[in-house]
Amino acid sequence: MTNKNPYERQGKEELDIPDFVEEKTLGSDSVDMSIFKMSDDELYDDTTGDTKVYGEEDDGLEERPKRKKKGNGSLILCLIIIALLLAALAGCAFYALKQHQAYVKANTGYLQMQANETNYKQQIADQAATIEALTKQIDDLKNNAAGEGELLYEVIDGPISFRTSPSRQADLTTYNGKDYAYNNDKFKVIEVVKGTDDADYSWAKVADKVYFCLGTDSDVWAKKSN
Repeated sequence: MTNKNPYERQGKEELDIPDFVEEKTLGSDSVDMSIFKMSDDELYDDTTGDTKVYGEEDDGLEERPKRKKKGNGSLILCLIIIALLLAALAGCAFYALKQHQAYVKANTGYLQMQANETNYKQQIADQAATIEALTKQIDDLKNNAAGEGELLYEVIDGPISFRTSPSRQADLTTYNGKDYAYNNDKFKVIEVVKGTDDADYSWAKVADKVYFCLGTDSDVWAKKSN
């Protein structure tokens, strides 16, 4: 019995033979059959970091590795630092304002003290001048009370200064608040004496340690009046 070759054509029937049974002659239309001989490890090897999707149409595109989202930690840290700096700045501004207010208050008080001191000094000076004037008036009144004489003299060639003694070198003084005896002034004279520095001049004593010159016989400054 002859064994028939199962691959022979029988009648018009054709037998489909898979293409992978026998490798076709290499050419432009040949298919790389080695993929069917690769193991799973080789088939899905992604050591290069690129993942290629098999079983789908290969359009030459590769899946890009997904980028990890950066955390917001740096942003939060920056915001915290900015907030701290703003708080420190506000504190410094508040401290500076308080110091300025304290300085203004102290300076105002100091200026007020200076003004008060000047005012007090002026008041003291005015009071001292008033006391001096009153003291002089009291002395003049005492002199008038003690020095009233019976002789009356009238000045005819004034003004004549008052002296503490019958001398043109003696210290100047006042009488009844006046520094000089003027023309037509009349004085009650206690006594008439000669000058201690020049006997040709006569002096009229009107109070204790108060004199004015009457002149000489040829040059009369004050004459006796009735």
